[in-house]
Amino acid sequence: MKALMADFVTAKEYVDQRLKEYMIYDEPLLKVLIESIDYSLFSGGKRVRPLFCFIVGELFGVKKEKLISLACAVEMIHTASLIMDDLPHMDNAEVRRGKPANHMIYGQDVASLASIGLLTKAYEIVLEDPELSDVQKSKVVRKLTNVVGLEGMVGGQFVDLKYSDQFMEYSTLEYIHIHKTASLFMAVGTSAGIIGDASEHELKALDDFAKNLGFAFQIMDDLLDADGNPDEMGKSIQKDKGNFVKLLGAEQSKKLAKEYADKAIEATNVFAGRNDKLIMLGKILLARTN
Repeated sequence: MKALMADFVTAKEYVDQRLKEYMIYDEPLLKVLIESIDYSLFSGGKRVRPLFCFIVGELFGVKKEKLISLACAVEMIHTASLIMDDLPHMDNAEVRRGKPANHMIYGQDVASLASIGLLTKAYEIVLEDPELSDVQKSKVVRKLTNVVGLEGMVGGQFVDLKYSDQFMEYSTLEYIHIHKTASLFMAVGTSAGIIGDASEHELKALDDFAKNLGFAFQIMDDLLDADGNPDEMGKSIQKDKGNFVKLLGAEQSKKLAKEYADKAIEATNVFAGRNDKLIMLGKILLARTN
């Protein structure tokens, strides 16, 4: 546990340093836009997805230097999605990570452009990474594009917005959270595996781990959203429309979270003897309080 927590700190410091380098712009006309991006990008995110990226890299002997553009790209995509989700015409949240949401400070127009800017920057830094081959760049960018687009977060958010006021079947809720939450975890694991020349069998295991962990993570988020303290959570609560607790109740949701967590751990058996950090990551994420 202590070793992984140390990895969290190291990963966060490394990713924050490189994100700052990627976001250096000297154009004075863009000053407010870059401030808006930095406001959300450096607002205290835990950098969970980059850590997952680095853990997968360790499985295949890939150095962090070869994964850093992917790790930063994923944080840019994640941050962009949070900025967009908080907008009044989306989840209409006023607080994120204990601070006013981006649009509360910079306005909806600037916040929207900041989100779009982060998405496009994510692809740019991967495509310009000299550590990656052209084949690796192509595969990784395709994976990241899919996770954002109609078959990813955009599609998931649409279903969340347009169907959540109706009675929601489990299959609809599952669709929302595969595309809004689990898909980004899956893209991290698969992309890092691609860079590490993982076999198809190994990529499938990483996909299964990330999908099930992503679901368990989302259910825990819904439980915190239902019962949590907004100050402790650091964000507006009860804003998500599609919610496991609303559909299943708290006790059934807790059981379901454990089922998904168990499936995630089972998927790591492919890496037996090397899977301790993957298992520990899952346990840390599911024990969180914010």
